[in-house]
Amino acid sequence: MEYSLEQVLDKISEKEGVKGVLVADESGLCLGTRGIAKSAGAAFVASIANSARSLSDVSEIEDKSQYSTVSIELESYKIIIRNEGSFTIAVFQ
Repeated sequence: MEYSLEQVLDKISEKEGVKGVLVADESGLCLGTRGIAKSAGAAFVASIANSARSLSDVSEIEDKSQYSTVSIELESYKIIIRNEGSFTIAVFQ
């Protein structure tokens, strides 16, 4: 079963502890947000994920589950950023 981006955003944002979610494309354009995530942050999220990805030898990574994950802890929430190939996702907890 395939899900639309809107359905995926809704599903993630409904999980316990999730305050927001943002999805950006490879260029940093916002594809969608939920909760406290703001579309203006899409370029920053994509840039952080791309920078983290460049620290590893991407040519050797065949399994997307091995892509870099970045965690940023702030006073009131944490942001988990992960590049998934053609898009980047940020989950605010």
